[in-house]
Amino acid sequence: MPPPLRASAGEAESLETGLVLAGLDALRQISGDEVMRRILGQATAAQRPQTDESGRVPIVDYLHYRNTAVEVLGDKFQVIAFETGRTLVRNLRHPKVDEIRNLVERMADNPNKLFLIGQAAVLAARHNPGVVRAAFKPDGVLAITIEACPECRGLERKTPFCFLNQGVIVEFAERYLDARVHTEETRCMAQGDPVCQTEVALEG
Repeated sequence: MPPPLRASAGEAESLETGLVLAGLDALRQISGDEVMRRILGQATAAQRPQTDESGRVPIVDYLHYRNTAVEVLGDKFQVIAFETGRTLVRNLRHPKVDEIRNLVERMADNPNKLFLIGQAAVLAARHNPGVVRAAFKPDGVLAITIEACPECRGLERKTPFCFLNQGVIVEFAERYLDARVHTEETRCMAQGDPVCQTEVALEG
């Protein structure tokens, strides 16, 4: 299998660029090179990705790839989106990654891993699209809420859509906290809810 796609050597990629790269990696890993090339071809035929002066790929270009993939793959895109989130956590080269590592190190003595997941989610979203809040429900489950969620922006769906966010949470828990978690989206803007909300519980 070819190596994962990457941004220019020596340059920390923006979150938006990371999303595009992670999405293409996930497409290739799960659906193969032919499907990846077809989706990439359809997306770029209609709209060439543009960058601003800093080299950032605008979020609208990631959403354009998302729309094309949903059109081609239908409900199978859920698996791609989940793996995109996991791939993003594994491969993103960005100053925010160091901030999250520092957070985990500072709070290493805190036994509540769900609390760490919530704090990391809020930190990761700072200065990026969407407003993230984390709070515990009475039953001890962590609820991560996203206002103006970029993942489902502009979509109307009958079922929840934010599988990318769930992939990010699952991979972060495994990679940074050595924990396995169960995630379930209970509210989604794509279904008409005012916010997206994912509930997170420890497995086992």
